[in-house]
Amino acid sequence: MSPCARPLDPLDAEALASGAAPFCAPDAGDHVRGCLSCAARVSEAAALARALDELGAGPAGAPADRAGDGTDLAAGVVRIRPFSRRERRDPSLWRGAVSLAAALFFAGLLLLVLPAVTAREQAGLTVAALAPVAAVLRAAVRSLAEIAAASPAGLEALGLAVRRQAALGFACLFLLVPVFWGLTRALARQRRR
Repeated sequence: MSPCARPLDPLDAEALASGAAPFCAPDAGDHVRGCLSCAARVSEAAALARALDELGAGPAGAPADRAGDGTDLAAGVVRIRPFSRRERRDPSLWRGAVSLAAALFFAGLLLLVLPAVTAREQAGLTVAALAPVAAVLRAAVRSLAEIAAASPAGLEALGLAVRRQAALGFACLFLLVPVFWGLTRALARQRRR
């Protein structure tokens, strides 16, 4: 099968496979009659549609909602698009995640508070819980100290580069304009909230 000079859009292939009018190219039906590779795409789309219909059917080809088992193909589809702003604020969507976080928190709290845990074990658990926090704080202090130690040398090297090449200096100044513009926009957006 030779490759098509004008390949069929996937939306048009699905539309033609389902018997609907094509979306992108009005003459897609005529094109498919003369092009073997595009006709193969339409037949693949039809086969996929049949396979999906069979997945959504219950026993003996009955639709899932009439089969009585309560399964539905749409319920098993993975969410692809991100949540909208309204959906992110909807507490019903986050009920499961919040419940799991609360359960984990209270389970940990019970481990620390239960009388079955001795004071020595509680102290050990507290130290074990605080050890990662201490390590993160120590790493943060070290990286701040390293940045402070490297800053003068870095600024000096940047100053020398800007003095030697005026074009680089102008480019640096020019790049500050979008940074300033973005910062003012972010501050204005923050004030509106």
